[in-house]
Amino acid sequence: MSKLSSSLQERLTDLVGTYGVPGASLAVWAGGELSEASAGVVNLETGVAATNDTLFQIGSITKLYTSALCMQLVEEGKLSLDEPVRKWLPDFKVANADVTARVTLRHLLTHTSGIEGDYFKDAGRGEDRIARFVGMLGGLPQVHPIDAMFSYCNTGFVIAGRLIEIAGGQLWDKAIRNRIAKPIGTPSFSTLPEQALRYLTAIGHLGAPGALGVTPLAYLAQSNAPAGSMSMTRARDVITFARMMMGGGIGPNGTSILSEASVRAMHEMNVACPTRMNIDAIGLATFLWDWDGDGRYEIFGHDGSTIGQAAWLRYHPESGVAVALLTNGGNGKGLAQALLTDIFSTAAGIKPPSPPVATPDFAYNASAYEGRYANVMEIIEVTAENGRLIATTIPSANAAVISGVRRVPLDPVDGELFVGVVPGFTEATTYHFLDRDGDGRPRFLHCGVRAHKRLEA
Repeated sequence: MSKLSSSLQERLTDLVGTYGVPGASLAVWAGGELSEASAGVVNLETGVAATNDTLFQIGSITKLYTSALCMQLVEEGKLSLDEPVRKWLPDFKVANADVTARVTLRHLLTHTSGIEGDYFKDAGRGEDRIARFVGMLGGLPQVHPIDAMFSYCNTGFVIAGRLIEIAGGQLWDKAIRNRIAKPIGTPSFSTLPEQALRYLTAIGHLGAPGALGVTPLAYLAQSNAPAGSMSMTRARDVITFARMMMGGGIGPNGTSILSEASVRAMHEMNVACPTRMNIDAIGLATFLWDWDGDGRYEIFGHDGSTIGQAAWLRYHPESGVAVALLTNGGNGKGLAQALLTDIFSTAAGIKPPSPPVATPDFAYNASAYEGRYANVMEIIEVTAENGRLIATTIPSANAAVISGVRRVPLDPVDGELFVGVVPGFTEATTYHFLDRDGDGRPRFLHCGVRAHKRLEA
């Protein structure tokens, strides 16, 4: 074990206990060397230890792979970023006729389509499940107008997965294995439960630290796989993908996956996020950050979340440092913030900025923010109690298995941004109140990287 691996192991073991995370796997590429560590268990009920070879679900980190598949097909002339989706999917339809006609692959990959993003209707498990899911979207409404803003859209990546199937002539599962996972040397990357049976695999845990239980469902709907509902892999395999991106599209084994132009396109800003959100901007699926505040985006990656599991990928091409952290419950965000700060400070001389904190004595009219803000996943009721805002999140029936009702007191950073900490956790969540109407009331609440539209009383 290298000196870095030894120090990572000690730090990870300590932090897993501090943040109440059942199990975690960590991989770091720095100084031309891979270091790994693991701690905790894959399942609180069995007590089996997590190892460096354990498969964890990577959730929406999968979106980087789906975007890379799309860019391969763009390079081959089989897809286009800026032509309407209907060129390849003539029967495609959502509730808004203008969006149906105009939405492009770029809209899908940059979360700017405005289509409701968390439609988790299960379309079954057959090989046509992605096609069936896309065929179920005819009545799906908008959470915001097309091109108006960024709002995280899982639905869009399932549509992109169907475009991959049509344009590439392979089912999405086969395409991701044959075009990316196997060529770069990560054959353990799995998108189906039967594939993961070959390996030690982690299960998710729900609840706050200290009161965790094994999730009743191992996976989200298989029909949402291109958005990240199924992918499982090892932390070092995620690092292999990041090294390919840092290497201009060439994998560590010398295999060409993408052109340099496609990598640049994935890393270029398409839309900015609300100020001081936990993401600065969005490329083609890629999350972008300007950690040092110099006006350039130098950190790239993605986060992932499924039922009781969460994952983080960050890579810094200038220093060649990449970090992948995979967890299966508890306060993973607190663990990630601590580790990313430690590792990048030491290995790359750069660190994530401190999260926004409340401004003491900031004066605001609480009644202007009150209301019910909703998307297909949840309703957030904002009320004023003794002059302080309270955000109560009520999940929809389809999302209730992921999260229960949450009541979070909010404190102002400025007139747009408030912060609040979910009980039992340590990292603040941002609440951005955006796009005020003539009466000074926000039309949207942006929280959890998602827009919520204000409902009229």
